[in-house]
Amino acid sequence: MTALALLLCGGNNCQGTAKVALDQLSSSVAGFSGRVIRYLTEEFSQDALTFGPFCARVLLENSCAALVGRLDSFRMLYLSEFQAQPEYEHGKRARSAFSWSGDVMPDDKAAQQLWSLDNELPKISRALLSKHMEHVYWKPAVERMLDFVSTLPPDPALAELLALDADTYVSETRGRGAQLYSTLSKGVHWEFFTSALLFDELTVKTAIRDTCLLVSRLGLISHFVPTAYGSLSESEAIAEYVSFRRLLS
Repeated sequence: MTALALLLCGGNNCQGTAKVALDQLSSSVAGFSGRVIRYLTEEFSQDALTFGPFCARVLLENSCAALVGRLDSFRMLYLSEFQAQPEYEHGKRARSAFSWSGDVMPDDKAAQQLWSLDNELPKISRALLSKHMEHVYWKPAVERMLDFVSTLPPDPALAELLALDADTYVSETRGRGAQLYSTLSKGVHWEFFTSALLFDELTVKTAIRDTCLLVSRLGLISHFVPTAYGSLSESEAIAEYVSFRRLLS
């Protein structure tokens, strides 16, 4: 699904190490989004039940990794260079590795008062959905996106965007993202000890659809951040979003 990959990973105006990293993430997003869309729209199967949560979680994580990279390029470039070192070990956990808690969700040590004089730099979270990122990036971008969409001809694929609230968007996305990550993780690790808790078609399809909606909206809004790396034009971003959104109806 190239539309979602473009929304999340940006266009072709990237160079160097950043291009290599975003091309890799784009390939993953395109491949896994294509698979989850098939699970969502085709006749439900045991394959969808077994692999749907795994594919959706990979999509969720890689989508957020791409957005972290486009908003905080140093993080993406550091990880790319670090993993290219000869001493990098696949079987050993690196403390600086990309992580859901810390890179996407702010950890418990993040500063709670945004502009306190007592805030120390290590406690100012640069996680994708942190309060500082909300203030600096997401809230102004949602406002710009809403202003732009309101000037376009009516379209069912865009109608739900106009219901978004810039003041609550990140907190709602943070909450839904945490729920989806937890749900999809249970499907990945298969941590059920009773058949009564096994996922069913509705659970899997709802999680897949909600994941697609969450990351596609984040991707769209990212192109209304003036400093985001590799951004499409506003019109291009809207066109790619509409193309992908119609697959979910």
